Amino acid sequence: RVHIMDMITGDIIVSLDQPRTYAMYFSPDADLLCTWEQYTAGTPNFNIWKVADGSCVYSAINKKVNGWRPDWLNGTSVCGKLVGHSVHFFTGNDFQKQNPIHKLSIEKLEVFEVSPNPKPPHKIACFIRGSRGGPASVRIFEFPKFNTEDVLAHKSFFKADTVTIRWNNRGTELLVTAAVDVDTTGESYYGEQSLHYMSCSGETAIVQLPKKGPIYDAAWSPISNQFCAVFGFMPAKACLFNSKCQKLFEFGPTPKNECYFNPHGNLLILAGFGNLRGNIEVWDCSRNSQVNQFTAPDTTYLEWCSDGEHFVTATTAPRLRVNNGYKLWNYTGGLLQTINIPNELNGVCWQPTPAGTYPAPLVKLVASKSLSTQISASKPASYVPPHARGKPSSAAAKQPVTQEPLSKSAQKNKKKREGKKNKKPMDSGLSAEQRDVVQMAKYLLNDSAAQPTQSTSQISEDDKKIKNLRKKLQAIEKLKKQLNDGKQLEKNQLEKLSSENLIIEELAKLG
Repeated sequence: RVHIMDMITGDIIVSLDQPRTYAMYFSPDADLLCTWEQYTAGTPNFNIWKVADGSCVYSAINKKVNGWRPDWLNGTSVCGKLVGHSVHFFTGNDFQKQNPIHKLSIEKLEVFEVSPNPKPPHKIACFIRGSRGGPASVRIFEFPKFNTEDVLAHKSFFKADTVTIRWNNRGTELLVTAAVDVDTTGESYYGEQSLHYMSCSGETAIVQLPKKGPIYDAAWSPISNQFCAVFGFMPAKACLFNSKCQKLFEFGPTPKNECYFNPHGNLLILAGFGNLRGNIEVWDCSRNSQVNQFTAPDTTYLEWCSDGEHFVTATTAPRLRVNNGYKLWNYTGGLLQTINIPNELNGVCWQPTPAGTYPAPLVKLVASKSLSTQISASKPASYVPPHARGKPSSAAAKQPVTQEPLSKSAQKNKKKREGKKNKKPMDSGLSAEQRDVVQMAKYLLNDSAAQPTQSTSQISEDDKKIKNLRKKLQAIEKLKKQLNDGKQLEKNQLEKLSSENLIIEELAKLG
């Protein structure tokens, strides 16, 4: 059953016999409750109920969970609901007549989002899927002007199977994350994404991200002057941008895939959930400095409290069906409380409070270890098979073997062997022909070293030439070593290298 409770008295106001309910949503004034359940043939699965008496005021078939939720225009009683490829708008919470006061009908319209600004005029952003090889698009209208000539902004996408639309709180600008299921470049398993900016004044832009890879998340600051995006192959990056899509600050690469501003916009959480280990970084948005960091493994949900200082993390079903529960945190003090749920936990949320109830918190910096140090300190232990658990490891079971110290001559021979083993041949990067030349030069040099020295008076002119040529070959050998070590040679040095074959030929003639 679905129970509606008075949060002040704790009394149950209404109980609804809806055992298969999967999702729920209150209207802004809390007069109505919307419920959705898995579709069963011939039975309406989307219902709207009056909170006061539990009567059903609207029923319809909505097969997909995506887009099931109606959207109210803040400060009004007007509600928009996706029906087929049209958005139907109702007023006065009178759904019994089922006659909409306005319709926004566009072929292939699949998603719409109402701007969250508290007062009119409200804007409607809608996604139109591409057809017959044409591009998909997002269009912005001002309620209730829905003619073609009334479009405030229009953006086309050739790579967009799905989109996520995110308005800023003022209702003046939005972000569109466009995605295709298959990455044509083959670089990403997650398909291909792009991030776009649109304003109600007609401006559009592609947000330039400084790292390739998936776009995991994007979020507007509650004060609507900047937004954050998390992107790139792991370890992912994150950036703050202003409303002109200019980069304000770049967060370093760490394992993260989600971002959350607190309600006042002065603190930002960057987190790594899902297949990541639950790293949570808290950042001061005014000074672009890290305040604190925690680890919350197996987290499937995070939400800031309206005071801007506390937040909750939870492990919920159906994402995870074991170790369900939730944790309360303070951004400075860390973990405050852990509540374990023996059965499945389906959801957690803070009780809403009116805007302005809590002042913005004064940000306090907390000394903490770097993320890399924390990760290395909590490195998981190596896998131990079940039959070996609780027993000493094979390495520990073996007694260390004591060795007698080596003699000086043995140590010297050992160093020579290691030196020969680690020595990289100088001619490793040369061609076969060049290696032959090197071998010839070595042979000639060794031959000269083996010959007995002669007195100056006995040295002939040919011997002087041979000696001079061998000196040149020795110099060339040194240049080759420098070249193999990656040193940049001068022009005259390169000319010496090119003369090596001529020198060897002269030496051969001189015998």
